[in-house]
Amino acid sequence: MKELATFRLINSRLQGHPATHEKLPGIRVASGSLGQGISVAIGASLTKKLNGEKSLVYCLCGDGEMEEGQIWEAVMYAGAKKVDNIIVTVDVNNQQIDGSIEHVLPYGDLRPKFESFGWDVLQMEGNNMADVIKTLTEAKARSGKQKPVMILMKTVMGQGVDFMMHTHKWHGVAPNAEQTKTALAQLEETLGDF
Repeated sequence: MKELATFRLINSRLQGHPATHEKLPGIRVASGSLGQGISVAIGASLTKKLNGEKSLVYCLCGDGEMEEGQIWEAVMYAGAKKVDNIIVTVDVNNQQIDGSIEHVLPYGDLRPKFESFGWDVLQMEGNNMADVIKTLTEAKARSGKQKPVMILMKTVMGQGVDFMMHTHKWHGVAPNAEQTKTALAQLEETLGDF
């Protein structure tokens, strides 16, 4: 809990985008520039193939990142080179740091875009854990078949906390003590359904 108070502070391990391996074990790339994640994941996927490894690489992106040009270069490359040991999930909540996707830079329907670049595309409800598990299992079964796999994960930003839902205004902002208490109480009610 003490370290969480360092969120968004310079030189903190939690300064914003993840600190790299020296500060947070397992974090190899600080993805400060949006759009780099898929490229890095493709590099890791190709390395695994070159080393004869059968494991998969998983990558999680936000839909705001889909506005970055590097994403589309990576998507085209993976499809053209049949990088089939990667599963990329895009969190489709229609929000990014500056507002709604529709307001900032609409990109239309993602599914046909990814399919046109040679990806096998699945969709899931990201706020429904049963659907998440089912879809990830299906994605894994579809890997290794000459196509990269993409999951479009529909979510609601701030799900379960009424004052955080459907708004970009909580992007990188920590709630105060009273807001935290309210949020945790609302989440406890939601989790009670599980």
